[in-house]
Amino acid sequence: MKIEYENFIKDLNKNLILINKAKLSIKKKRYNSFFIVTPPRGASMFFQQILVSFTKIGYVSNLMASFWDYPELGAILQKKFLNHENLISNFKSKNGNTDGVFEPHEWGYFWRKWLDIPSRDCYYNTKSKIKWKKLNNKLITIKNILGLPTVFKTPYVNTYFKEFKKNIDSARYIFIFRSPYAVCNSICNARIKKFNNINKFYSSKPKKLIAFENMNSPIEEVIAQVYFIIKEMLEFKSILSKRDYIILKYEDLFTSSNKIIEKMIKFTTNDFSLYSKKRKISKYPIESFSSNFKNKNNIIFFDKNFKKEFDFYYDKYFKNFEYDEI
Repeated sequence: MKIEYENFIKDLNKNLILINKAKLSIKKKRYNSFFIVTPPRGASMFFQQILVSFTKIGYVSNLMASFWDYPELGAILQKKFLNHENLISNFKSKNGNTDGVFEPHEWGYFWRKWLDIPSRDCYYNTKSKIKWKKLNNKLITIKNILGLPTVFKTPYVNTYFKEFKKNIDSARYIFIFRSPYAVCNSICNARIKKFNNINKFYSSKPKKLIAFENMNSPIEEVIAQVYFIIKEMLEFKSILSKRDYIILKYEDLFTSSNKIIEKMIKFTTNDFSLYSKKRKISKYPIESFSSNFKNKNNIIFFDKNFKKEFDFYYDKYFKNFEYDEI
């Protein structure tokens, strides 16, 4: 059924070109774009689900994502049928995928199309010919249809940092960090669960692949993957104005969740009207996030047979890395 559905959606998008010629009458206004920046397995989807549940912000839902070739149509349908007043996420995801028509989506087809990415295994195309002006205008149109500042979650922003900063108007960034040790453990676990093979590469790659492409140890490959992605994140953060980003930590959700949520809302919409209503009547009251959700940093190590090797390589890369100082 999944294959049939995907083929149907692909064919549908191919035929949307006729609708795409229609002229949309939209009131133009300047809305910010917020890009979530995080390493793989960094809980970015969880943060986005929290954000869209407690403030009125635009985002790409599973419904909207189905129309990647004509996202204006997806945005129109989402605008018509989504009621932010009643929206509360189910806070569930698997490898970044969610289940529910209005749950958030990474929008891979859209970003690969516009960034000229040839396959799901590629995260940076050195030969790509990107039409940045058209992409920027497309995002402006989507935001104007939704009539809201809009948050986007895509791993491709990690490898196109400077290009996004240069070419995307009104872009701001939400940096999410999680204990690197837990992230590395989670990626190893995901390799085995998804592929049943520790040697199979999982998720996004750093822009500079030479550093780890020919490694013989899959454990070192994972740890290097996380190290260089975080390194690139911090390098990008260093060139941004302080008003253009915030830093959030996964661990803080379980000690001061209300402060983290308030920080996200203030940075994005500064609209606390839904937050004030939902924090009391929600299935998941803000104050009880720490008891309703399990801190996945505390999960068991993925395979004790790799523990010694894992710790050796982790110390090799992260020995001088001060996570608490981020």
